[in-house]
Amino acid sequence: MKNFKRLSVISVYIFLAFMLFADDCDLKKVPKDFLGTYMPVQMEMLLKEYMSYEKALNAIAESSYDVLSLEPNICYSQVRFEDGYAVKAKDFANWSFVKRGEERFILDENGLSYRRISKKKHDFEAYAERVLSIIFADAIHNKNISIEGQSIQIYDKNYYFDLAASYADDANENGTLYLSGAVLKIEGVSANIYRTESADRWSLQRTDEIVQTIPLFYWDDANYDYMRAFKYRESKKDLRLLRNLVYAKHGYKFKAEDLKGIFNDFDWYKPDDNFSEASFTNWEKNLIKDFQSYEAE
Repeated sequence: MKNFKRLSVISVYIFLAFMLFADDCDLKKVPKDFLGTYMPVQMEMLLKEYMSYEKALNAIAESSYDVLSLEPNICYSQVRFEDGYAVKAKDFANWSFVKRGEERFILDENGLSYRRISKKKHDFEAYAERVLSIIFADAIHNKNISIEGQSIQIYDKNYYFDLAASYADDANENGTLYLSGAVLKIEGVSANIYRTESADRWSLQRTDEIVQTIPLFYWDDANYDYMRAFKYRESKKDLRLLRNLVYAKHGYKFKAEDLKGIFNDFDWYKPDDNFSEASFTNWEKNLIKDFQSYEAE
């Protein structure tokens, strides 16, 4: 009987705690036009800077929510996609909601901004696709690379981006992305995919065996003029690739098999039988001289 009474008291406490929690996180006046899944704008900027998902995620961990799922009466923040918690109503009361055309933004109680990436709740497929699309923004111009949700097809292999996994050994390493059974490491203007060996997803270890190397570079017309040779002076391989990128932009038909294979895979490359260096701008001519001077060192 005593045990029964004790259990009854515990049940009452649990119920009261639940009711208190529920009331604490029960949101009022949630704008219906803003429901959906949101990603920190800062995360997008850090991904572009670091080209590393884990490093970007760690950088925002102390200052903002991870991913927000705004629903009619509650808003969840996911923590590395293994756990989550509800945003408190007192914090939500200080949020602001901004419309920019079709885009929707949230400013949290600390003034940090979040962009809506999906009208669905808990849409982690959309989040994963956004992360991959930022990191592979240049590479997806390769005809053999495509992204759909948490999957990325690289030539004849399909990899799965595990959002929940957190790997201690290389978590802060620039240019590292962990995929199913592989680690992709950005090195210069290319990326090496390394084989891994592991007992489980939480202790994944990168080996020294390179499964594949893929070119990541691409300069569209808007960003092309910002290319500078000195940034790549430490790598003769990168200098050679980027020098020939200038030729590829003008349709030069490559004779070297490795260059032919690389540039033929890009959707923007159009071989031109009438290619002439006379079509180069003065900036391009000077850029090629810069590349050559660093290559000669």
